[in-house]
Amino acid sequence: MRSYTLQSDGNPFEELLASVRFENVGKGRQGAVLTKIDETGSIPIVRTTTRYSIPAQRFQSVHDRLARQIQTIASLAVGFNNALIENYTNAYTTMGSHSDQALDLAEDSSIAIFSCYKYPDLANPPRKLLVELKESSDDSPKGTLRDRIEIPLTHNSVVVFSVDTNRWLKHKIVLDKSVQMPENQWLGITFRTSKTFVRFRDEYPYFSDDTRLTLANDEQRQEFYHLRHRENNETDFIYPQITYTIGESDMMPP
Repeated sequence: MRSYTLQSDGNPFEELLASVRFENVGKGRQGAVLTKIDETGSIPIVRTTTRYSIPAQRFQSVHDRLARQIQTIASLAVGFNNALIENYTNAYTTMGSHSDQALDLAEDSSIAIFSCYKYPDLANPPRKLLVELKESSDDSPKGTLRDRIEIPLTHNSVVVFSVDTNRWLKHKIVLDKSVQMPENQWLGITFRTSKTFVRFRDEYPYFSDDTRLTLANDEQRQEFYHLRHRENNETDFIYPQITYTIGESDMMPP
């Protein structure tokens, strides 16, 4: 994992906060999905266990600029075409350790977590990214951490790691509760690169092979959560082919 500080003329918090329509997804937590439609009209999707009721929203110029800036500073060969943007207040403190859901992520791509704060001077200490191995193993990649590490999510910083690294690690974003923190808001964007594209035809989404994307039934929903549990705990987990989603937002055009 690598951490960088981005150069900025000012605090990007308010512009990013106003750039999307957020949805409440938990106590003190709002989120929205961003997608960058390609020149053919294909829509990159990233299916997750977080269920949104509003459609994914298109990358705006502010998101494009930030994505390009991260790609440049981290020397990434592959650009980003999908993102999760979130806004946390001090009330959100319940994130569990997880790996990013990689069902739709391109194999040779990277994940980047950008952070900024409404009041940067009050983010002292900032939120932290706690990272640990899924399991201790002699087969873990050379140089991989053996114990939990903490990465400060400082204002205008970005943490970058590969999809392959994501396979070995779990992480969570935490707020220091050992001190009385002043009320503040953290805005984060998790940029990623999807390998899964859909196009809408007669109001229905279809994969590139013309298979229709469907909304999961109860049995499929249970299977999806079971697979996600395995992904969070197994370093060699590989998703089977899945043609459904549990997110209603994936069934709506951006």
